[in-house]
Amino acid sequence: MSSEVSPLACRTVMAAIHPFIDNEIEDSAVFNAIAFHLQGCPACAERTERERKHIAVLRELLSRSCVEVTPLDVEERIILQIQGIAAQMQAPGFFERTTTQVFSQYRKTEITIDGETTIEIEESHEIRRDFPF
Repeated sequence: MSSEVSPLACRTVMAAIHPFIDNEIEDSAVFNAIAFHLQGCPACAERTERERKHIAVLRELLSRSCVEVTPLDVEERIILQIQGIAAQMQAPGFFERTTTQVFSQYRKTEITIDGETTIEIEESHEIRRDFPF
């Protein structure tokens, strides 16, 4: 990005800063655009660094306070349940009794920057199977 950064670009970057910090932006063009913006915008770079520090502190606090001890017999109970499910799945006609549903979701994002509009359509599908347990 250029050294002159528009307020809209700053708002757009800051709206995506947490996924950027967590490296959760899959589109490399978007990731690179944010990185270039941060190189050219000291205000956003400073705010991003503050957010990184806040996230690190929160993660540290959560990791210290959310530690629970798993009961000793949990692993054994899980193994027994998995073995029971596997045995049921091997029964004749098991898969004929399952119900399968496909859920599709579409999301449209329209972004206008400097008069140029970009439309992104995201599509996701979830397959759910109900087994007769």
